[in-house]
Amino acid sequence: MKVRETQLPGVGTRYQISFADSGVFTILLYNDGDREAFWSEDGDSDSERLFKTTESQARKLAEIFDGTYFEPVPEDLESVFQDARMRWVTIPADSPLAGKTIREGGIRTQTNASVIGIQRETSTVSNPSPDTPIQADDVLVVVGSEDAFEALEELITG
Repeated sequence: MKVRETQLPGVGTRYQISFADSGVFTILLYNDGDREAFWSEDGDSDSERLFKTTESQARKLAEIFDGTYFEPVPEDLESVFQDARMRWVTIPADSPLAGKTIREGGIRTQTNASVIGIQRETSTVSNPSPDTPIQADDVLVVVGSEDAFEALEELITG
């Protein structure tokens, strides 16, 4: 299997995966987050469009290929998490939260959002305590409602 990546200015990125014993699988990753998949029996013939996905659908497909996909909660529990959303939020260097702990920043008390993880360079802090420091360029994994995310954005920008 050979993978070739090509930048398409103003469009996105094209990934072509060539299989030695069959054909070419092409994925177009558009700048707006959509993805399209194509198949060609060989590199010289026209590709046939297979499907188009959103970013969320593409993540689910990747989880299936990776073997990490899990079944959603049963329908009767859906309403419990009805307003819950997850976001990855980057802390800029000039944020008032940089250099403070989660508790000092008042993330939970002022926004009703919960930090469930922190991606810091190449490491991940899972289930951080309120006394975990927040650093510039950290990516916080946060769970909350849309209102909580709006309040968090105000907290991050000051």
